Parts: sequence; structure tokens; C-alpha cells
Amino acid sequence: MKPYVVKLGGSVITDKKKPFSVRRQNLNRLARELSKSKRPLVIVHGGGSFGHPLASKYKISGGYREERQLMGFALTHRAMEQLNAEVVGAMRSAGVPAVAVQTSACAVVKNGNILTLEKRPIKKLLDLGLVPVLYGDTVPDLQKGMGILSGDQLAARLAKDIGASRIIFGVDVDGVYTSDPRKNRGAEILKNITQKDWNQLSFSGDSRIKDVTGGMKNKVGELLKLAKSGIESEIANAAKPGTIERLVNGERGLGTIIGGRK
Repeated sequence: MKPYVVKLGGSVITDKKKPFSVRRQNLNRLARELSKSKRPLVIVHGGGSFGHPLASKYKISGGYREERQLMGFALTHRAMEQLNAEVVGAMRSAGVPAVAVQTSACAVVKNGNILTLEKRPIKKLLDLGLVPVLYGDTVPDLQKGMGILSGDQLAARLAKDIGASRIIFGVDVDGVYTSDPRKNRGAEILKNITQKDWNQLSFSGDSRIKDVTGGMKNKVGELLKLAKSGIESEIANAAKPGTIERLVNGERGLGTIIGGRK
């Protein structure tokens, strides 16, 4: 069977308002849900309260400008390794043979975009029955010197490169809305998004929360690019028990479908 790529949002597995805090109950539950999948999986997770605050403090996404950013690069990478260890540990405790894969060691980035991605080790891990776990990371950038490779962009590229049949984005809301549902009671959920819908959407976020990778707007943009390759995506609420388990076992329409049949 072709694999699924599952992106676990940082806002689901960490508390973005508390630096370096894991939502352990959510993470352990998601690991158990993923263990029920009947098909191969590749897991990608975001940075949440581990990566984003440091990346923002040192302005990593803007590229190399001063020497102090070198320590910022190293600290942000280390924070993401720590979160990755938490995710992999939860997966293994749930009986999933999860293997950490360092993103910055297999991706070549130029001006914030993936230029090449070494997929052969990832495909071999899948062939063996293992579950690769990657993450958004600080990366050397051929043009800017350094930058951030978002888990969103990474997940979309992986899905294309390894021939995934589907990609699932687990977030902390029920899908994509016409506006921020936390601020606007009249916000309506979109069950399916096309390029035309995308052109009419507007997004707003919580300025108190540091997200250096673009939030929901970036997610939709990456998945619409992926739709051109014929790969369906769905953005759904991973904070709601049972949703991810149902999605990895073939259900659809639990959130917002990007580029699929209506």
C-alpha cells in the first residue's frame, strides 16, 4: 500500500503559550491512534513551543545577518531534537517502530524552498516496516545562509517524493474557516478548498503566539501545490479524540479536503 504522510501540528502536541511544554496527553493519545493504522506512515511534526520562540528571537527565517544567530540556529535545532525525541518516544510506547530522521541532514534549501530532498533512506525505512519521524528544522540555506524549513513544506514535499496516496494535517481546529473561528463567531468551515476558494480567503492569527512558518495560510498554500500532483490532503482536528485514527484508516471529510473530489 502507498503510505500516508501525517503532519502533527505544534499547537496540538505542545502548548504554544508555554515555552518547551509538551501536551503529553494529546501526544500519547495521538501515538495510540497512529498505531492503529493499517498502512505505512511517515510522520512530520511542527515546532510549537519548542522551535518557534527561539527561531523568532534569533530571526532565523530571515537568513544570516550577524554572528549571534549561529548560537540561535544551534539552540533552535536542539529544541527541535528534544521535541522529536518526545514524539518518537510516545510512538514507541504505543508500539510503533518509530525512527527519528534529522530534517536538516536530508534537505537542501534555497531561499526558503526545498531544492532537493534525499528520500532513499526514508523509502527504505518504510520498506522495512519502520515509521520515519521528521520535523520542521533550522537548515542551511544556499542563498540566505540559514533559514527555517517548515514541517508543512516538508510534509508536502515528502508526500510527492515518496508517492504517498494522501496527506493528513492534524491541527487544533476542525478545519479551514473563512476567518479565525476563535475571533469571529460567524466564521464558516470550508469542507473543500480549490484554488478559487484560496484566492478569496483571509487569515488572522494570535499575535501573542510566535509562528515563524506562516500558520494556516501556509498550510493551505503548500497543499494546493500538492493537489496539482494528484495527491489529496485533509486538514482536520487532531485535538479531537479519534479523528486521526479514522483518517489514517481511510475515512475522509472529517475536516477540510484540499484538492480532492467533493
